[in-house]
Amino acid sequence: MIPAIPPIPPIGNAGLTPVSQVGGANGQSAANPSGFQNLLGQAIDSLNGTTSNATAVSLQAAAGKVSAVDATVATTEAQLETQLASTVVSSSVAALNSVMNMPA
Repeated sequence: MIPAIPPIPPIGNAGLTPVSQVGGANGQSAANPSGFQNLLGQAIDSLNGTTSNATAVSLQAAAGKVSAVDATVATTEAQLETQLASTVVSSSVAALNSVMNMPA
């Protein structure tokens, strides 16, 4: 039996600083850089875990220990998470390029 996919947690508790708290006195940023760093680290760890799980389940399917459906589901989850990571990276690079091309 294929286990149920867990619900996606709300973004509100992702450790990000609210926009109202980002600007500090004298234009200094009060944002917590480690919060974003931790968020990215967790996303990369999750991607690594998902792809490792897909590899393990695929090997078990090849050995006949699990069904092909389970292997397909695990592989599809890894593929979707990889596509999401690639899209986020591409969008981030495009946003950075837009900011860098702004006139001073």
